[in-house]
Amino acid sequence: MHSPTLLILLVILLGIMALSQIAACILSPRMRTALMYWAGANLFALLSSLNLLLRDTQPGSTEVLTAQASQFLIAYLMLMGTRCFAGLKPWPIRYGISLLLIHVGTATAFTLVLPSVAWRIIGSSLIIGTLLVLCARTIARGPIREYPARYFFAFACGLHALFVFTRIAVVSRSPELAVELTHSTTVPPLMVLEAIIFLVTTAISTLMLVNETVTTELRRLADIDHLTATFNRRSFLSLLNKAIGTAERTNTCLSVLVIDLDHFKEINDSHGHRIGDEALAHFAKTATACLRNEDILGRIGGEEFAVFLPNAAIADAHAIAERLRQHLLAEPLPIPHRSIPLTVSIGVAQYHAQESIESLLHRADKAMYRAKESGRNRVESSPLPLALPAVTE
Repeated sequence: MHSPTLLILLVILLGIMALSQIAACILSPRMRTALMYWAGANLFALLSSLNLLLRDTQPGSTEVLTAQASQFLIAYLMLMGTRCFAGLKPWPIRYGISLLLIHVGTATAFTLVLPSVAWRIIGSSLIIGTLLVLCARTIARGPIREYPARYFFAFACGLHALFVFTRIAVVSRSPELAVELTHSTTVPPLMVLEAIIFLVTTAISTLMLVNETVTTELRRLADIDHLTATFNRRSFLSLLNKAIGTAERTNTCLSVLVIDLDHFKEINDSHGHRIGDEALAHFAKTATACLRNEDILGRIGGEEFAVFLPNAAIADAHAIAERLRQHLLAEPLPIPHRSIPLTVSIGVAQYHAQESIESLLHRADKAMYRAKESGRNRVESSPLPLALPAVTE
């Protein structure tokens, strides 16, 4: 297939991909900014392809500088989109303008002032290749099994960066090849084919990232209590079951806390449900700050929460619960013109070998009710059971 046909195909594909990325903004509003940057990169790639198709109708210097500006903006917008996707701020506009001026200025110098096609290609390749490497490094984060689309995108950017850097080695060894490439009436099919593969791969990757993000968000909504940002009952019990399996295999301790906010009905009745919701969220935020990184907090009822603590015996769990109780007492819920003191009653239980989740939580729950019956704002621990029923096949 000859170059003009490949370029026409590339223009059509780039237009479709840019429109697809813009349309994908509807599916994932959180990715809107990143997708718009990536769509912009594809539009500039489309303009670059049109520039190559019309290269014979333009003055040489105009075609060169237009191509250099377009190639830079493709890589730069790709990087800005990647930074937005990764939760980073895009670089200030003045950085982009400065880099664009450096890039185009270097190309101008080696085109009009000190004509050297080889050095022009080397300078351009260094800047564009570096931007692509930054793209790959920015997005390749997290476990590859959970985020395969990120690594697919990073692989495409890294592979294209390798191709760009390879041009430096080739041109350095054969400067006459650079002249032949830039002054030829047709673009080498291999270069167009590589560009098609890169741009199509990255465009597919961005759509995969949309799907991955939407799926992750749906999974999060299914697992997380939206009001308190803690695990809901179903996901908490699932995680507790896995933690018990780990404790059994490694012969380590595991304890649970069952926590109930004291006088929560009075808060709702006196201040309204909005303040009641704020009290629940305030407790969750305060409790999270008191717990260890490995501890898991979940909301298992209206105002009832539970925590499991890996590698924590009953005494350690009791100390953590007491620290949480004191910290919450010292951090009342702020409301307009006053604050509401919050207290909790906490029951603590340590897992016993071969004990069921229901039995473990029941013992912690009973300890929590003892704390309430003893005056609230207390921590009570459940003794280990003396014996468990034999397991029958």
